[in-house]
Amino acid sequence: MRASRTVIVAAALVVLVASRAQANGGASIVPINGNALGRIYSGLAADWWKWAVQTPTPSNALVDTTGVNCTKNQINHLWFLAGTAGGGTITRTCTVPKLTFLFFPLANDFYGAFLNDPDNQRTEDFVRSQTTCVLGAILHAEIDGVTVKNPQQYLEQSPLFILHLPTDNIYGLTPDVVPGLTLDPSVDRGYYLLLEPLPPGKHTIHFTSAPPSPSSTSCVAQQDVTYHLTISK
Repeated sequence: MRASRTVIVAAALVVLVASRAQANGGASIVPINGNALGRIYSGLAADWWKWAVQTPTPSNALVDTTGVNCTKNQINHLWFLAGTAGGGTITRTCTVPKLTFLFFPLANDFYGAFLNDPDNQRTEDFVRSQTTCVLGAILHAEIDGVTVKNPQQYLEQSPLFILHLPTDNIYGLTPDVVPGLTLDPSVDRGYYLLLEPLPPGKHTIHFTSAPPSPSSTSCVAQQDVTYHLTISK
């Protein structure tokens, strides 16, 4: 965990959208430069990492293999869902409130500096340089069987943020390794989708990611994630 901290994810998020793009006639996707309740992709991505990393292991959706933790630490109409913590194939089943937008990184990476790192490794330029390994990921996403066109267009970079790890964190890190269990500054780079609310009923989100080539130094894990969602009436 000393280098980049990589997780591939799916997420759900409630917002009101100023502009919309259609996914081949399926779910509406907010453009990467779109505005949602005054929030943009990059800020939402930073918030997703806080949710994913700061949630203790027993309630953490990243280590959940069934969907039982889908509701943990969510707020009304502003949900996050998680994919895999390191790759593999997984299927989860979740019930989502109506009028809930869906936000899911197809492939993302973050780097968090330790408080005792040298000063030159706690600069914005340095931490951002540690997340370039996600670039070039092979991506595919489907919403209710409709393929998302050109998912690589949804690339963002977050602002700097701070992560405070719980004692029971998913990485198993302790204060003797990470002083104060604090990662500051932290930064994210990734490919995300932000969907408008799906209508009540049954829906399926499926997405995959893989490194650009078997020999590449990409930090993207090969993963295959499926969510079977029930949007409540």
